[in-house]
Amino acid sequence: MSSQNKITLEQKNVQRQVGLPLTLQLMHLVELPYASLEQEIRNTVDENPALEIYDDNAAEPENHEEFATEEYDANGDPLELTNDQLPDDEIFKEDYYRDSDDYDDGFSDLQLENYISKLNAPDELPSNPKSDIYYESLHERWQMQLDEMDMIDRQAQIATYLVGTLDDSGYLHADLQAIVNELLYTENIQTNVNEVEYVLTHFVQELDPPGTGARNLQECLLLQIDRIPDHTPAHQTAKVLITDYFDLLTKRHYDKILSALEITDQELKAALEVVQKLDPRPAAQETPMQKNADIIIPDFTITNSDGRLILTLNNQYVPKVRINKEFSNEYRFLSKEEYDRRKAEAERFMKKYVDEGMQFIKTLTLREMLLYNTMYAIMQHQRDYFLSGDDKNLKPMILKTIAQEVGADISTISRVSNSKYVQTDFGIIPLKHLFSEAVNDDDVSSKEIKKMLGDLIDAEDKKKPLSDDKICVMLQGKGYNIARRTVAKYREQMGIPVARLRKEL
Repeated sequence: MSSQNKITLEQKNVQRQVGLPLTLQLMHLVELPYASLEQEIRNTVDENPALEIYDDNAAEPENHEEFATEEYDANGDPLELTNDQLPDDEIFKEDYYRDSDDYDDGFSDLQLENYISKLNAPDELPSNPKSDIYYESLHERWQMQLDEMDMIDRQAQIATYLVGTLDDSGYLHADLQAIVNELLYTENIQTNVNEVEYVLTHFVQELDPPGTGARNLQECLLLQIDRIPDHTPAHQTAKVLITDYFDLLTKRHYDKILSALEITDQELKAALEVVQKLDPRPAAQETPMQKNADIIIPDFTITNSDGRLILTLNNQYVPKVRINKEFSNEYRFLSKEEYDRRKAEAERFMKKYVDEGMQFIKTLTLREMLLYNTMYAIMQHQRDYFLSGDDKNLKPMILKTIAQEVGADISTISRVSNSKYVQTDFGIIPLKHLFSEAVNDDDVSSKEIKKMLGDLIDAEDKKKPLSDDKICVMLQGKGYNIARRTVAKYREQMGIPVARLRKEL
C-alpha cells in the first residue's frame, strides 16, 4: 500500500515539473502588451530554428527550388538528388513528437485542462484590424526644445541632466546641491548651485508645457501665469495672490485676503478664476494613458450592434507562428550512410527545438483563449455598462467571480485585468475599471456610489459646499445604504477635497 502511494506521489511530482514551464510561459505572455508580445514572439523565433513566422494571406510558392542547397561533384557539376539522400520523413512529422514517450503538454494539475473544457464563449475568435496610438515621450519633446535653445555646450549638458531628473508631472524635486554633486560624480562636470539654478530658470523652466521645471506648486503656478500674454487686472491680482498670499489662498481664507488686499468680492472672484485655470500638474496632462512613448493597442473591441454586444480579440498585431518545414535542411543532403550515422544526433537536435516550438505555439493559443474568455465573461456581467457607457450601470464584480466562470486562477485573472484595455463605442477602458466590490453586501457597485457622489458634488452650490454628512443623507434618500465614513473614503479616493476647500466666492 505504501509502495503504491509512493509511486502516485512520484507521478504527480513529474507532472508538475513538466507543466510548470508552460504555465509560467503563459502567465508571462498574458501580462505583455501587444507591442511587447510581438517582440517576444520574434525573439523566440530567432532563437528557435524550428519556428517561423508566416502570413495567412501570402501565396505559397509553386516550387521550392530557390530554397535548395546544391551539392557539387569533383568537376564542379551539381549532383542530382535521389530519394536515397533524403532522410526518413517520419522524424519530420508533427505526430512523431507528440507521441513520444516523454512529451507532455503540461496541463495536468494546473487547471488548464479544466479551463479548456469550460469554454464559455463562441469557438471562433473574431479578429479586429489593429489600431495603435503612438504618444511621443514628453522627455523627447523636452530634449527637442532644448536642442533649439541658444546655449553653450556646458549649459546644454546641465539642462539635459536636469530634464532627466524631472518627474512625470514636470517637477524638479531634487536639491540643487545634490544635483551639483551628481554632475561631478556622474558627468564629470564641476559646477555650483548658482550655475545650475541659472540653467534651470533660464532654459528648463522655459520649456513647454508652462510650469515645467518647477520646484513646488507655487513656483509652478507662477511660471504659468508669467507665460500668459496680455495681463488683465485679474491676472495681476492672481499673481499677487500666488506670490504673497499663497498660504491663505490654499486654505480658502478669502475674508483675510479681501481685508489684506482691500479689493471687492468681484475682483477676488475674477482673480480666483485665473488661478483655477492654471494646472498644478501640467506635464501629467501631456502623457494621457501610456508614458515614455508606449504604444497603446486595445486588446479587445466591444461594439453595440442594435443592442447586441459583439466582442472581438485584437490579434492582428500578433505574428503567426508555425513549425518551419525547412528545418530539416541541415540533414536532407547527407548521404544515406552519413545520415544513418548522424540520425540520433539529428533526432535529438530537431526534437528539442520542435518540442519547444510546439509548446510556444500552444501557449500562444492558450493566451488567446484565456484573454477572449475572460473578456467574454466580463462583458456578460457588465452588459448594461457596455450598452450605455454609464458608470452607474457598473455592477459589483470581483476577480473571484470571473475566475470561477473562466476556470482559471484568481491571480491569472488579476494579471489580465491589470494590464489590458478594451475599445468601446465610448472610448478605451482599462479592464481594472470594470471591477468593484459590492457596498454593504447589496447589489450596488462602489463605482455606482462614486458616480452618484461625484454628480452631487458637481451640482452643489460652491458657495455652500456639501459636507460628508449631508452627502450621506442625500445618498440614503436615493436608496443607497451608506455610512458617512464610506462617503469620506470614496471622496478621498476620487481626489475630491473636503467641503471647506471646495468653497468658492
